[in-house]
Amino acid sequence: MRSILIIQFILMLAGVAVSWSYQGDSALLPAFYGGAIALANTLLLSRRVVQAGEIAKTSPQQSVNALYFGVVQRFVFVLVALGLGLGYLKLSPVPLLGTFTVSQLAYMLMGTRQAG
Repeated sequence: MRSILIIQFILMLAGVAVSWSYQGDSALLPAFYGGAIALANTLLLSRRVVQAGEIAKTSPQQSVNALYFGVVQRFVFVLVALGLGLGYLKLSPVPLLGTFTVSQLAYMLMGTRQAG
């Protein structure tokens, strides 16, 4: 999970740099915010996987339930965080969503790396 976080962080910095070069200083906060959502999402996944591993020692079914709950928890977190950033904070959508999306690509990069 650490390697995914490192790749996400690097992709977030790249997204921030691209956003800054195209939109200037006003794009820095939204771009960082979008990348931070992706990083927090990965941290939530990591925590849930560790918890499910501990639960699996005593009850495999509860472990699966914990993983399903983690999926719902992460989905709600991302929706609320994006809604807060775009709606309440009025952050620019292009750098926020762009950096979030690019940071989430770390999962695909790790998947192709492990498959190859």
